[in-house]
Amino acid sequence: MLTKWMHTLIDNLVKSGVRDFVISPGSRSTPLAIAAFLHPSSRTHVLVDERSASFFALGLTRAEETLRPVALICTSGTAATNYYSAITEANIFELPLIVLTADRPHELRGVGAPQAIDQVALYGKQVRHAFDLPLPEATALPYVQHVAERSVLLALTEPAGPVHINIPLREPLIPELDLLQTGYPVGRPLRHVTGHATAELIEILSIQRLLIVIGPQLSAADTQIILEYADRSRIPVLADPLSQGRQSSNDTVFAYYDTWLKETTIQHHLRPDHILRFGAMPTSKPYLLWSKEIPTTVVGHAGNWRDPQLQAHFLSGHPSQLKTIPLTEHDITYLEALQRAEKTVETVFDSLDSGQLTEYNVVRALEGLTEGSLFVSNSMPIRDLDTFLPTGTPLRILANRGANGIDGILSSALGATYEAENRYLLVGDLAFIHDINGLMMARTIPMTILLVNNTGGGIFSFLPQHELDPALFEPLFGTAQDLDFSHLAAGYGIAYQRISSIGELKTTLQKNTMTTRILEIRTDRPENVRLHRLIWEQTNQALQEQFR
Repeated sequence: MLTKWMHTLIDNLVKSGVRDFVISPGSRSTPLAIAAFLHPSSRTHVLVDERSASFFALGLTRAEETLRPVALICTSGTAATNYYSAITEANIFELPLIVLTADRPHELRGVGAPQAIDQVALYGKQVRHAFDLPLPEATALPYVQHVAERSVLLALTEPAGPVHINIPLREPLIPELDLLQTGYPVGRPLRHVTGHATAELIEILSIQRLLIVIGPQLSAADTQIILEYADRSRIPVLADPLSQGRQSSNDTVFAYYDTWLKETTIQHHLRPDHILRFGAMPTSKPYLLWSKEIPTTVVGHAGNWRDPQLQAHFLSGHPSQLKTIPLTEHDITYLEALQRAEKTVETVFDSLDSGQLTEYNVVRALEGLTEGSLFVSNSMPIRDLDTFLPTGTPLRILANRGANGIDGILSSALGATYEAENRYLLVGDLAFIHDINGLMMARTIPMTILLVNNTGGGIFSFLPQHELDPALFEPLFGTAQDLDFSHLAAGYGIAYQRISSIGELKTTLQKNTMTTRILEIRTDRPENVRLHRLIWEQTNQALQEQFR
C-alpha cells in the first residue's frame, strides 16, 4: 500500500502541473523522495541544506514567465522548520510552493520518539491550507488524489501561495520501484479566467491627468498589456524594475522617478489627479511618500490587499480587462512634464564618471547585457537598481520582495533563473554570507555573481542609525565581517575574480561562462553615502532649474 500511496500522491501532483521536486535528503521521507525521483515526468533537485533547498524551490516557481507550482520534500523533525523563512516569503509574494513534510506515525507523536516534533499546521497562517494525511490505506487513496489536485489549485488560486501536506509514514519505508516509474505527463495548471472591465475601471481610465504605476508581482504578459494600453492612450507609467516594465523603450514609461520625486519643490508639478496601480507597492520610498496624499486605485484581488498606506481604493480586476476598454485621449502636457523630469535626471546621470568603481556604476554596467535573468538582493542592491536602471534594459529582473529578507538570496536566484540562458545575481556581502551553502548548488548551475562588498550593512549608513556613535553603530549595524571571499569560493570549487575597475567589470560581463563565477567589487561605505548624496544634490538642482 505504501507504493500505491506514494504513486497516487506524486503522480497526481504531476498531473496537476507540478514538474519540479526539490528534495532535502532524509530517512522518513524516503518513499516521497524515491517516488518523485523515479516519476518519468518529474525533474528532481537534491540539496542537502534545507534552507537553501526551500529558497531554491521558491525561485523555481518563477523560472518561467508564468508561475508554476513546485514541490518541496523533507524528512520529519526540525528539517521542516528550516523551510519557514521561504514559506513566509512565498506567502507574502504569492508563490505556489507545495510543501511535503514526512512525519512520524500518529502513535509516535508526543511520546518522546526521536526526530519527532508537532508538524500538524506547522506553518500556521503562512500557508493557504494545511493537510495532515492519514496513514497509507486503500480506502483513503481517493482522498490522497483529492489532496494532490486541490493543493495545486489552492496554491495557484489568487492570491497564490504555499500549501502544506504533512505525511505520516510507518516503517518499512522502501517502496516497490516498478509502479513508481510510470505516471501522467506534466499537466497544465488551472488558471483564473478574468472577466470584462467594470464601469468603474473605465471611468478611472478616462481621468485626464492619470498616472499608471506598475509594481512587483505582475507577470511579463500582464505588464505588456498595461504598457500597450498606456502607450496608445498616452498615459504615463512608472515602472518598478520587478514589473519587467523597464524592458520597454516606450516614451510613456519612466524609470528615474525615485530620483525626481526626491526633489520636493517639483512634486506639485508632477502630481496627477489620480493614480491607477497594478501590482504590489513599488520599491521606491520617495514614491511611497509622494503618493500618500494622491487618490489611488489598486487593481488586484481581494485576497491580497497591497496598500501599506491604508488609503487606496481597491478594485477587483486584472490587467487583461484593458483589452476590452476603448482608448481615451489624455492630457499630453502631463506626460510631457514627466518626460522633462526624466530627461533632466538622465542628463545628470550621463554626466557622472561612469568609470568610477561605485555601487551605482555596478548597476549602470548591467545596461550592456543584452539578455538573461538578473536576481537582485534586498537592502542596497534593489534600491540602487530601482534608482539607476533605465528603461530599455532587456534583462528579466527578479527579487524576493515579499518579506524583503536577505536570507536565501543565492538559492532563490539559482531557482528563479533556472531556465535562463544567462544568469546573474547582484548581491551584497552580508546577504551572500547568509546563504553561503547555496554555492553547493551553484556548482551545477552556471551563474555570474556580482558581489558588492562594502564590509557590512551598507544600507544602515543611509538610515538614522548612522547618527549613532561609531562605537555603537559599527558592532550593531555596520557589522563588518572582513571575510576573504576568494578562500570561500575555493572551498566550494567556484571561480573567483577581484574586480578592480568598472571597465574590467564590463569586459568580464561580456565573456560567456560555463561555470559559476564570483566577481567581487569592493566599495567603501562612507564614500558610497557621500557619492549618492552628491548625485541627489546635482539632480535636485537640475530639476529646480528645469521647473523654475
